[in-house]
Amino acid sequence: MNMFTKSSIALAVASITLSSTAFAQQDTETQQSDSSNDVSERIEITGSPLDRATTATGLPLTLRQTPQSISIIDRTFIDGFALDTVADVMQFAPGIQAQQAETDRFFFRSRGRDVTNFQFDGVPIAYNSFFSEALADSVIFERVEIVRGATGLLTGAGEPSAAINLIRKRPKAEDGGYASLGIGSWSNYRFEADHSQTLSETGNVKARVAMAYEEGDSYVDLSEKENAQIYAVVTADLTTQTRLTAGADYSERNPKGSMWGALPLFYSDGTQADDLPVSTTTASPWNRWDRESTNAFVQVEHAFDNGWDVQFDVERREGKMDGYLLYFSGFPDKETGTGLGTSPNHYVADREQTSVRFLASGPFELFGREHQLTAGALHSKQTVDSVSYGTNDPIVVPSIFDWGNGVESVDFNQTPNYSTFESYKQQGVYAAAQLSLTDELTTIIGNRLTTYETTVESPFSPSDFKNSGVNTPYFGIVYDISDIISTYASYTEIFKPQSAIDANFELVGPVEGSNSEIGIKGDFFNEALTASFAVYKVKEDNLAITDPDAAEPLPGTNIYPSIGVAGAESEGYELELNGKPNDALNIFVSYTHNESTDRDGSDYAPFLPENMVKTSVLFQASDALKVGVNANWQSDISNPGIGPNGETFTQDSYTVVNAMASYQLTPQWDLSLNVNNLFDEKYYSSIDFYNQGFFGAERNFELSVKYAW
Repeated sequence: MNMFTKSSIALAVASITLSSTAFAQQDTETQQSDSSNDVSERIEITGSPLDRATTATGLPLTLRQTPQSISIIDRTFIDGFALDTVADVMQFAPGIQAQQAETDRFFFRSRGRDVTNFQFDGVPIAYNSFFSEALADSVIFERVEIVRGATGLLTGAGEPSAAINLIRKRPKAEDGGYASLGIGSWSNYRFEADHSQTLSETGNVKARVAMAYEEGDSYVDLSEKENAQIYAVVTADLTTQTRLTAGADYSERNPKGSMWGALPLFYSDGTQADDLPVSTTTASPWNRWDRESTNAFVQVEHAFDNGWDVQFDVERREGKMDGYLLYFSGFPDKETGTGLGTSPNHYVADREQTSVRFLASGPFELFGREHQLTAGALHSKQTVDSVSYGTNDPIVVPSIFDWGNGVESVDFNQTPNYSTFESYKQQGVYAAAQLSLTDELTTIIGNRLTTYETTVESPFSPSDFKNSGVNTPYFGIVYDISDIISTYASYTEIFKPQSAIDANFELVGPVEGSNSEIGIKGDFFNEALTASFAVYKVKEDNLAITDPDAAEPLPGTNIYPSIGVAGAESEGYELELNGKPNDALNIFVSYTHNESTDRDGSDYAPFLPENMVKTSVLFQASDALKVGVNANWQSDISNPGIGPNGETFTQDSYTVVNAMASYQLTPQWDLSLNVNNLFDEKYYSSIDFYNQGFFGAERNFELSVKYAW
């Protein structure tokens, strides 16, 4: 079944959903304009860009009231700089290292650790790089919120790095929409459309549909893309206090010439291979990595007369992938370019995720003052079923200097080499309260109890274990220095399950991650501009290592016992400036400094930059003309000991500059030009994935025209 057929089916399903189901929630524009609706009034977004952001605590707090580092990227910058995927958005996100490891896989890091927690409208889901969250099309999102540090209160298991909350679009207050067509480098073109429509005479039922389709070649030889995304959401205000929302999205990503792994960083003589052209590939035309995703959600909200709100969410996600791939290893000869070894794989996997969440929040009085309380429960389950097929066909590997069409296609076996089944189940309950101690001083106290079950059936590392009653506290304090400036301090935790057992056959328990942070936040220019500065320390405790006192494996096993020890630490500081100091200027500036050390004091992640600066400026030069520039700089990085003789790979600091300009031809028509990597900087996006490197894109452009109605 081809792309268009599947997408047509998805569109038909979405249309049936739109016509047969009455559900509702409106976006920010709706919330601000519909003051008669109690539910809208409770979640109205005013003042600071992050007012009522619940991603960190579950409480409807403003940016200044939240004692943690939070950033938001909204449609202003997503549209202005043509950020078409979540990975594109993360390139702009403060404190996030967005690394492309291959043609079709991305990893995100923050504060020296992997980002493992994603949320859709606040509902946690698990990130898996084999599937498509990082490449999800931004056409379906209104904004992206990023909370840095430990987020265990709401997400449960994960790393003390960050949580990425993808806020999906909702119907608008006014009917209308747009369609756009873009043409870019390497014969790329992109079509997208977005329309919001009232479905009932009274206006209580609304719908919105958004879609995108793109295809084209790449700066990487042989690489092609063909992607489709469609999203539909219907909302209904059942009463003035009850809202029901349902939506679904379907996506396909069908790339060709897909790399599995990246490029060698060294030649066999120990010299760096960074003189390879940016277009170098190790893929062949028959390599591909197809991904398909079908997702649906339902949300019910009710606002009580006493100020309390309740919300119930169900999120169902299904993903499929089918990859015909070749992984190359080793170090090529510097003169001939030969010498790489290969591992072929036909890899097929299915993933299913279900998340159910209930939460309630509202005010209460104690000692003559009003406070806020939230409580919730979450059940989530993810299963991944995968099969790997090999081949007995001989493989002739060409010179990396004269790759041509790479390796001739092979016939993969019908009998699997191995199969793996993974199941992850998590249940958690949490509560958090914002206590108003004085007019200037508030504190937030929260706690979560989590049960986590893991089952892995695999020939490599089978496991079956359960962590019960895992405790993750949250504590924060905020002091208002003035009407526009606040200081804060917080301590947050998160945990990561591990299957290690000790000498008594007892689980060592999960890795315990924590984030300690102090900072200052301010709102300026009538809350149009926000500024923040934070100093943090991230710690890892109870990391399982082999018990140094164990001379033999545990009785009846080949497993050595483990003990829990203190792990790696990260510390640093962040500065962010975001908003509109005047009507013509929109800025987003951040600086991040991070140092990570292992338990022995060595550099924990030298392949991540210690310093990053991300600057974006949009300027309304006239009523019709808008111009903008984005510049991302990072300090030097290295990967020690990975050369053929233990050499260290190094990359100097670099800056990537992107620019845009848009001109409003008429009230309905806009013309835009985006130029990425304006100065054609050559750099590696990542240098640590299997100790290989992947080049960032060379200079490219997109010209697009947009019609709004």
